[in-house]
Parts: sequence; C-alpha cells; structure tokens
Amino acid sequence: MPTNRLIIKKQVAVYASTLFEAAHAAGGPDGVFEVRDQARQVIAAVRQSAELQSVLKDAAYAPEQRSAVLKGVFASLNPALLEVLGVMAERTEADLLPRVWDAYEALIAERLGMCVVEVATTVQLDEHLRELVKKKAEGELGMKVLLEERVDPSLLGGIVMSARGQRIDASVATFAEVARETLKRA
Repeated sequence: MPTNRLIIKKQVAVYASTLFEAAHAAGGPDGVFEVRDQARQVIAAVRQSAELQSVLKDAAYAPEQRSAVLKGVFASLNPALLEVLGVMAERTEADLLPRVWDAYEALIAERLGMCVVEVATTVQLDEHLRELVKKKAEGELGMKVLLEERVDPSLLGGIVMSARGQRIDASVATFAEVARETLKRA
C-alpha cells in the first residue's frame, strides 16, 4: 500500500505534468515560461496572505467556493494555471503549489532541455557580461539557459546566481565575510 508521501508525490507530478502540457499546447515554450513566472507570483501572494491561506485550507467552504475565491483573486492568470489552481483549491491541495512549481521546473529541464538561472547583480548586466554568464552556465549545466535577471542594490558588488536548487555567491559581501572568518582563525 503506498504511503501518503507517495500519493502526494504522484499528485504533484500529475498537477505539474498537466500544467506543463496545457501551457505548452497553448503557447509553446513561451507559454511554459509564462506559467512558471505566474506560478511563482501566486506562491508569493498566497504566502503573504493569511486570509487567502485560511480560505484555501478551510474545509468549511464548499469546493466550488474555494475555487471561485482563488479564480477571483488571480483572474488574470494564464487559463491553464488558473484551471489547475482551481482544482487544487477545490481539493484543499493549494499548499502543494510550491512542490508543483519545483516539479514543473524539472519538466522544463527534462522536456525543453532548458534551465532558468536567476542572476542578481548590483547593476543591470550589459550584453557582453550577459552572454558570458549565459555561456558559463550552459557549460556547467549542460543545457540551454534562460537568464532571469534582477538588480539587487543590497549587494555591494559581484554576482549571485541560483539554478536547480544550487546557489553560487560571488558577491563582495561574501568575499568579505570569508576573509573576515579567515582572519579570525589566523
């Protein structure tokens, strides 16, 4: 008999696969990445709203009510994402969304042969540096890379990259911290 963990893993895989296939059928790779970005925004919004979390988990609401609330709050989303979120809300499984997002990311890598690399810098990357970072990441990951850039003024300088659960921190603050720790031990 499968354990709950196995059942949940299968549910997550079904949600992610359904979402990927619907997004890809409707918009190709662009649709897939649009859904990825929107799902991340939904996760952040749900985490920030205790009221929304409560409604999505509360079995006192009818399944249709939970779905209607979610669809009302996120009405402008890609229809594929909105439909999957509606089903998850009906089944009080909206808390699985972060796991579905991770599984969706894995499907992007598996089916499209692409990986999203998040890059944070203190200033906007110029075209030369962007290409350099992209080629280095593609060489390390062995697949095509889509850079997701953001400017982080809190960095003193350098670059912070993350992809597939790994983080490379080559920021000035990290180098300073390493130097400080080295000097303490000396």
